[in-house]
Amino acid sequence: MRTLVLITSDFPFGAGEPFLETEFPIISREFERSIIFSRNTRSNKQRNLPENAIVFRYSTTTTFRGFLYLPFQLFKNTSLILEIYSDEKKFRNEIHFHFSLKHKLFLLKKIVKAIQLRDVIKVRLRQLNIDSGIVFYSYWANSGAHAAGMLSYENSIRITRAHGHDLYEERNCLSYLPLLKYLAEKLDSVFFISEHGKKYFIEKTGYSGPNLSVACLGVKTPESVSFDPSDGEIFTIVSCSKLSTLKRVDLIIESLSGLNSDRKIRWIHFGDGPLRNNLQNLAEILLGSKENIRYEFKGQVSNYDILEFYSRNKVDLFLNTSSAEGIPVSIMEAQSFSTPVIATDTGGVSELVAPGTGFLLPADFKPEDLVEKICFFLNMAEEEMKKIRNKAYENRKSKFDAQKNYREFIKKVNSIFESAFNKF
Repeated sequence: MRTLVLITSDFPFGAGEPFLETEFPIISREFERSIIFSRNTRSNKQRNLPENAIVFRYSTTTTFRGFLYLPFQLFKNTSLILEIYSDEKKFRNEIHFHFSLKHKLFLLKKIVKAIQLRDVIKVRLRQLNIDSGIVFYSYWANSGAHAAGMLSYENSIRITRAHGHDLYEERNCLSYLPLLKYLAEKLDSVFFISEHGKKYFIEKTGYSGPNLSVACLGVKTPESVSFDPSDGEIFTIVSCSKLSTLKRVDLIIESLSGLNSDRKIRWIHFGDGPLRNNLQNLAEILLGSKENIRYEFKGQVSNYDILEFYSRNKVDLFLNTSSAEGIPVSIMEAQSFSTPVIATDTGGVSELVAPGTGFLLPADFKPEDLVEKICFFLNMAEEEMKKIRNKAYENRKSKFDAQKNYREFIKKVNSIFESAFNKF
């Protein structure tokens, strides 16, 4: 009997990791049972799961009881901690990385958190009498993947995906992500969601083993899609991201304020975050007096509601102004409804925004650069717009179709599992 152990940050709780809503039902069919370990201990909302799925929550915060147990846990795992710590320190010295005291403390914290999660998983598996035939799958290359690297069960494999904030060190406040090379050396496979991510990892770690591969994400193909631009005079623009410094939604507001056009424009943003009040105030200042521009901050909405919006509204343009990305599912979703895209050329975005589907902007673009590209679409002839919309749709369908990509992913996982099984 094969068992899937999936380690997540939110899924199936809350609104996080919406892409797993599509992936999990596909891959879980390959297993007799699925066990999910979710770090989300607060949200009540739970996505629908197959009958063979069991969910456990775990906390990254050490409880009082856990704090009392910590000295024993550290003593029991001293040799493992020292081994991982020294290997990481040696690797960082080899690549001339300045390993500061903050980095060392951060590393130790991550090692301890991984050990704690490892022990949680081991206890639960023992309770369920599961001791072999397991695929340990961490959805992120973080503590879940570190913990998986510490688990050893008969006829079992350990894999992880690597996305963006769990891969690109520059996005971390310390410009450091512990144990990147450790993952490559300990896991049976690291699946990157973009070619850019895999290339970055190889350049960063110097590791290029056969267990590194690309497994793209994907979104469902809508039942019906129109390639016509929106009806009437209103030009509809959508953006979808967290309202944070990284996403730079303020540049969208500044660009819209600089448009010299009489055409009616509707801009809708999906997503919430710490900068929401600031950005709403900025929008009121720069766009409030413009009679031809309407805007709306929808806040945090479910992935289902976003897709419903696309299905009921014709959107003319999707914008992504982030200073850093992995490969945004939000762009895939827009393209699945034939929407052209203007986005910054960061991470794996160039693998999404192919020639003829929209425009790529440099990461350090100025508002006037975005203004120019928006005007290009505002003034485009209807037949030309149809061609671009069709290319956007076909590009997403050929490269980022959920059914196709997740089936190929599970085939790779099965192949790794069978190869590992034959070794035992």
